[in-house]
Amino acid sequence: MNSKQPDHSTLREWLYLEPDGELTAGQRSRLQQHLATCQDCSEEHRELLALNRLLADSRVPVHADFRREVMAGLPSAGWEARSPRSWMAAAVAVILLSIGAGLLIGFSTTEVQSAVPIATLSAVWGLLSSSALAGAGLIAASWKGLGIAFQQVLGQSMWNMIAFGVLVFFLDLLLIRFLLRRRTADAKADTDSHSN
Repeated sequence: MNSKQPDHSTLREWLYLEPDGELTAGQRSRLQQHLATCQDCSEEHRELLALNRLLADSRVPVHADFRREVMAGLPSAGWEARSPRSWMAAAVAVILLSIGAGLLIGFSTTEVQSAVPIATLSAVWGLLSSSALAGAGLIAASWKGLGIAFQQVLGQSMWNMIAFGVLVFFLDLLLIRFLLRRRTADAKADTDSHSN
């Protein structure tokens, strides 16, 4: 444990962290010792406690279903499917368009049939390129969201960062162990096949 006494500015910061429960027991006891000796901090502490009581008294009660009602009122995202039945119309449209395209190609003249592969390849290329762009945007948004979530979880305390580092280290060790085991198994299989 660090025996160094915190400076006055650190103790003033602790005044604002104490009502939120952000201080450890040792920090709280050091703050209480400081409040007993420092008149300015003691007065500011009393003002903060009065402000916190005022905020607690002015809190508006929210009924239990408030979160559910707000989430139900939001429009759903375009990629969200509420049930597999919602994709039924799209699947029927694809099937009908495919049947229609097949009938048109089947009953067309030879001039149209010779141009069909070029037009088809162009249409498929357009479909693939637009799908790739949409997928890239979705992936970028997903990674950004994951980054924000990891930043929030890992930034809360040093212990979270250490636990994450230990987890990654042991996963790396596990991967190396599997790779080495496979390499020795392959080498053993080679020696067995050469001996036969």
